[in-house]
Amino acid sequence: MIAVLIVLALGGLMHAARSFSAGLGSAGTELAFGYLLLSAYFMGKIVSRFGLPKLTGYIATGVVAGPFVLGLVSMDMGASLKIVKGVAICILALTAGAELNFKKVRPILATLTSMVFFSVVIGMTVLAGALLLLRPLLPFFDQLNFVQSLAVCLTLGIALSAMSPAVLMAMVSEMKSDGPVTQVMLASVVVADLVVIILYALGSSFAVATVGGGIDVMQTALAVGWELFGSIAFGLVIGMVIGAYLRSSTKGASLFAVMVCVVVAEIGSRVHLDPLIVMLAAGIWLENISKADAHALIGDFESAQLPVFLVFFALAGAQLDIYALSAVVVPVLIIAIVRGAVFYTGCRIACKRTNADAQVAKYAWYGLLPQAGLTLALAMLVQKTFPTFGVAAALILFGVGAVNQAVAPVILRIVMLRTGEAGKRAAHDFAEH
Repeated sequence: MIAVLIVLALGGLMHAARSFSAGLGSAGTELAFGYLLLSAYFMGKIVSRFGLPKLTGYIATGVVAGPFVLGLVSMDMGASLKIVKGVAICILALTAGAELNFKKVRPILATLTSMVFFSVVIGMTVLAGALLLLRPLLPFFDQLNFVQSLAVCLTLGIALSAMSPAVLMAMVSEMKSDGPVTQVMLASVVVADLVVIILYALGSSFAVATVGGGIDVMQTALAVGWELFGSIAFGLVIGMVIGAYLRSSTKGASLFAVMVCVVVAEIGSRVHLDPLIVMLAAGIWLENISKADAHALIGDFESAQLPVFLVFFALAGAQLDIYALSAVVVPVLIIAIVRGAVFYTGCRIACKRTNADAQVAKYAWYGLLPQAGLTLALAMLVQKTFPTFGVAAALILFGVGAVNQAVAPVILRIVMLRTGEAGKRAAHDFAEH
């Protein structure tokens, strides 16, 4: 009851402060950060009493307080906090990369590769086919012929296959989950997102060439290639730098790594590098090649990352335009169901072919459901690549992402409890209060 009163009081204070927004200037950034931090914190406590993950409370805070509902946090305020989003993605990516231990993955490599192929690669084709069949419900296809529609559907199908290491890592941390199912989930989403990025570069180039629009296909392909392979190369260098610091000094290692995350988040996009891939590569280097103790660093991260993630997931919720999404709710729900069904079927086929553990076969596919950062990034890329219909097409990506963002944390919490892997991770929970 006290937490509810605090949330209401914070909302009232924020509304009062927003009435003077014309004179806030740069102080609006600090105001939005403080409000989202406190509100998400207490909302997480409230929803946890109903058996829901705290992550759901953080996202709900952003949806309600965001510019499309109460408007307590404006679009400009959210944009001014982009550094928070960037740092959070970098920390989560570094943590996810450090969880991908090649020695642990080797015994499940056959299952992992089969899952990625049958669920993600085949899933892209199925999702593209579903979009093609749903063309009568999507008016932006009216201006495209069949071949052009096919190319666009393929591009969107690839983008819809993107997952979220960020959401999965957040739930793993919150539930302190560890075990075979968790390991397969983590490894599969990291590998799958890399596959999605590569295939999206190829698919979007083909779509641009088919649809036209005055965009240089070769230049687009080279730009995406630089973003992928340049990010990997830069990430390996970052991993070497962090590893060298860890070997030379254990004091302040987590602070140094956070500083690196801030730098990568700030300058990465300016030089057309993807901070997610950069820090994934750095984490993989630290865990598998460097002689430094990556787990000590990750443990320090997990004990101090609460403020960043509270605001990060609240901002993710604030980006959801529920009114615009209501216009395409039917095709969005159909595609979300098809996406879940194809992941389930693909994982079952993959696990049966490789004689995977029964628990992995039953539950691992749930880890593929979440969507967040990469899906949003690809949606914005679709808007930029196809100026005539990109906004309408990207709305499908935003909608399916919103559905999965809402339901996936709840499902993952149930799965981690049912597998018995919750509570087995001997690390501090980022959402521990």
